[in-house]
Amino acid sequence: MLIGPDSFSAYLGLTAFSGAMIWAAIGDVRTFTITNKLNLTIAVGFLIFALPMGLSLQDIAAHVGVGAVTLMITITMFLIGIFGGGDAKMMGAAALWLGPAAMQPFILYTAFSGGGLVVILLVSRYLARRFGLPKQPRWLRRLLRQRSAVPYGVALGLGAILATPHTVWFPTF
Repeated sequence: MLIGPDSFSAYLGLTAFSGAMIWAAIGDVRTFTITNKLNLTIAVGFLIFALPMGLSLQDIAAHVGVGAVTLMITITMFLIGIFGGGDAKMMGAAALWLGPAAMQPFILYTAFSGGGLVVILLVSRYLARRFGLPKQPRWLRRLLRQRSAVPYGVALGLGAILATPHTVWFPTF
């Protein structure tokens, strides 16, 4: 449990984590890539903020364990072709921040967000096929092509942000 959290640190951690998730989602939409550098920054960010946010060493160990198990599962999913590599690493990094308390909501919110994302893309791609692809911006043109991948980083980012109130470090408002 918490050992005297610093509210400012918790708010700063929440801002950093949410900002990184949004940045990853935007990058995935624009380039279909979530960089290793960003995923590593997210993971290291947790290690920097964990103690100031009031997490005990036991809490930190639990978060690291959940992050490691999540990373192993998602890397396996990548190896069998279910998940993108950047998505797998992003989910592991997000799990590190979220810890055991928020994993179930994270998975649920991510699944619902992913379903909504796919419906939006299917409709948008149908309309683009029917009325033509936009000329600009190029990232939107690429996104709306029929055979383009699904930028699942959007669902992961939204799922992670929605799951943060379930974490042990979430600041009380």
